Amino acid sequence: MSRSEELTMQAVPNSASQSGSSTPLVVNCAYGAVPGSWFEQQTKDRLRWIQFNAMDARNSSLLVRHGSLQRLVACFLTAKAAQIAKADIVVTQGPDISYLVQYFLRLFGYRGPHLAFTFNYPWLPKGFQRNFHRWGFPGIKRFVVYSNMERRLYHEYFKIPLERFEFLHWGVSPPDVDSPDKPIIEGDYVCAIGRNSRDYATFIEAVKRLPEMQVVMVVQPKNLIGLDIPPNVRVMTEIPIGQAMNILAFSRFMVLPLDGRDIPCGHMTIVHAMHLGKALAVTRSSGIADYIVEGETALAFPPKNVDQMTEVLRRMWNDPELCRRLGEGGRAFAAEHCSEAVTFVGLTRILREMGIVCV
Repeated sequence: MSRSEELTMQAVPNSASQSGSSTPLVVNCAYGAVPGSWFEQQTKDRLRWIQFNAMDARNSSLLVRHGSLQRLVACFLTAKAAQIAKADIVVTQGPDISYLVQYFLRLFGYRGPHLAFTFNYPWLPKGFQRNFHRWGFPGIKRFVVYSNMERRLYHEYFKIPLERFEFLHWGVSPPDVDSPDKPIIEGDYVCAIGRNSRDYATFIEAVKRLPEMQVVMVVQPKNLIGLDIPPNVRVMTEIPIGQAMNILAFSRFMVLPLDGRDIPCGHMTIVHAMHLGKALAVTRSSGIADYIVEGETALAFPPKNVDQMTEVLRRMWNDPELCRRLGEGGRAFAAEHCSEAVTFVGLTRILREMGIVCV
């Protein structure tokens, strides 16, 4: 056995690598190995799983600490495990994992199906990087995206056949909230949460015009570059997700200012807010159109329009009943379309269509 095979098999549980088993074997690679946490638990009697976490260098038994190298090692080991253990299917989550795993699968001669789950680009790669990604995609049988807009976008941008893309709503359980009976931040406030493709410059200009409205932003330091933060805005960075959800849960409503009219970002934040019954003020974008019913789950404003954003924020701040109604509409939408149960049905159907029976 080669050194790479030895390292790979150290990460393969004995129960998962049993030869001759009729139970399908899934090799999964993700940041945090999601949905391995809940989907694996619900299918553990019908599927065998090998999990690789691209954020955890311990999977490699190597002292790798740089994020890109951790991802590279995890993708290598995923493909090697699929070949050695004769996996029935490989599942990857995130495009920067999917294309690398597919390169290694090709290198090792694995010919089984590959499902790219959670396929979402906050920013499209350009130049040589675009081609490097694209060359890894032809061997992937199916892609799961979280908006219909992304089906068309990736089909055209990467020249992937449209029929390989499957749209599912982002589906999760209601988020865990730290100290759910006690707000971390006292008083009435509006929140804005998230980092990818956000237009916080326009948002800050809008809230400057609304000094009576208190605002809490949960962002990354890079989101604050060049911004002049007014006195009615409190900024929090690098806080645990449970604390961010507490801030969301006790806010009047959440604002999602996106950086354009075709931005496929914010799905996770939208769904978390809906599960918590929070009203939404959002940029009108095709990338989130599958989640937003204007006047029923959210109020929307055009991208980069400070006047109309200000009017929407003012209206919602001054109308608690409107916020309550939008929040309840969002909660009902999430229960119907954005739950783990809905995702389970969709994912098991896709696996079945790819030859893997798990129900």
